[in-house]
Amino acid sequence: MANKQNTIPFYKRAWVSSIGVFLLSQIIFIIWQTTGWMPKYKEIEGTIFGKITESSFFKEWLTFYEIPWFNLITVFFAIAFLVPGVIGAVINVIPNLTRKASKI
Repeated sequence: MANKQNTIPFYKRAWVSSIGVFLLSQIIFIIWQTTGWMPKYKEIEGTIFGKITESSFFKEWLTFYEIPWFNLITVFFAIAFLVPGVIGAVINVIPNLTRKASKI
């Protein structure tokens, strides 16, 4: 019998689901902003999150959406889901590249 390796399917890898959560959240935010249908958030002014969104760095560089809550959540999701997903993808791809290069 051939020696089979136990491989995890592509869609069940942790980094795929992590990046998928980030992309799905961005699609939902885009749909909510374009349709005008949004959840009812509390006012952000006067809170610590309001101070963060009113900072010049946040207003100049991190203006993905018109709604400050969406910008704040996007930055949080990028840190929580996108960064670990990209790191996991790089760690997963590099051994495969070296394995394929050694076969050539």
